Amino acid sequence: MFAPFGPVLVLPIGMNPTLSLRTLKAGRTAIPRNPALYVDRGIVVLNKPAGIVCQFQSTERGKPIPTEVRKDGYDLNGLLIGLQEALPLDRRPFPVHRLDKGTTGALVFARSLSQAHELSKQFQTGTVEKTYLALVRGGVKSFPDSHGRIDSPIQYCDGRASLDDSHDSKPSITEWELVNYSPNAPLSLLRFKLLTGHKHQLRVHAAHCLNAPILGDTLYSTKPVSDAITRITKIPVDRIFLHSSQLSLFRYRPTGPRKRFRLGISAPLPEDFLKICIDAGIKVDPVEAKGGLTINGKLVEDGIVPEIDGHWIPNDERSRE
Repeated sequence: MFAPFGPVLVLPIGMNPTLSLRTLKAGRTAIPRNPALYVDRGIVVLNKPAGIVCQFQSTERGKPIPTEVRKDGYDLNGLLIGLQEALPLDRRPFPVHRLDKGTTGALVFARSLSQAHELSKQFQTGTVEKTYLALVRGGVKSFPDSHGRIDSPIQYCDGRASLDDSHDSKPSITEWELVNYSPNAPLSLLRFKLLTGHKHQLRVHAAHCLNAPILGDTLYSTKPVSDAITRITKIPVDRIFLHSSQLSLFRYRPTGPRKRFRLGISAPLPEDFLKICIDAGIKVDPVEAKGGLTINGKLVEDGIVPEIDGHWIPNDERSRE
C-alpha cells in the first residue's frame, strides 16, 4: 500500500532557503560534495542530481567513464570520485542500475563485484521495488480515479518510446496514485510504482495513458505549459520533475533466524521540486521530503542498521558547494 500524504508543507532538515532561491535563480542545480544518502558494508546509495548521465563506456584501459557531462562539467565519474573520497571508500563503487539523465533521486552502487552481481540479480528478477514521485501537468479532474494500474506495452524507434501492442513491443506495467494536487493550477503530485523497468516508461505512461505529462518533459509532450502554472511558479529550463523517491531491496544479516530483510532508502526531494510544490500549494509527505530509512516497512528513527554496519548520512554531512 502507498503511504498517505502528510498534512503540512515541509522542507528537508538543514535546507537553506536562501541558497535554494539563489541556486534556482541562477538556473542551475547545486551539486552536493557528498551526495551519499546511505552506506553499509556492501552498498552505497546516493541522491542523483538532475543532468547526470548514468550510462558508462570503457576507456582504452578498461576504466568506466560516462558518455556525457553536464554543462557545468560535472559527470557521474566526478560524482563517484567525490563519493569515494568523502566517505571514504577503498575503491570506486560499481553501478548496478541507471536513472535517466533528467531523473533525480535514489541510485544504488555496489562496493564489490560480488555485491554488484547480487544486486544486479535483484534488479533483473524484479525484487527491487522502485517508487517515483512526479509533478504532472493536470489537475484533480484530469484523472479517472485516485489510483490505478497501467498495463500498456511500449515499443522503441530511434530511442524514442511509444505505446504499441505489436509482437515486438515490451510489456510495461505501472501503478500510479494521486498524492495531492494544486488548488490554484492544473498541477498534481503523482506517486508511481515501476513494475517493469523500461526506458522512459513512466514518461510515456504519464503523457499518453493518463494524459498528464510530467512537468518539463518536452519529448513526450510538445504542448506549452499552462499560464496558470507559470503565473504561480518558475519552471527551470531543461528540467524534468521526476524523482526516484525510494528503492526497496533485500539485505542480509550475517547471523540470526531471519537473515533477510527489506531495506528501503528514500531520497530527499530536490529543492526546486519542493519549491514548486510550495508555490502551487501541493502538500508533501514529510518522510518523502527529507528522506530516510525503513526496515520491512518500518521507519528507522536513528538511521542505523547495525547488523550490516549501515547508516543514514545526515544532511549536514552532505554539504553543498
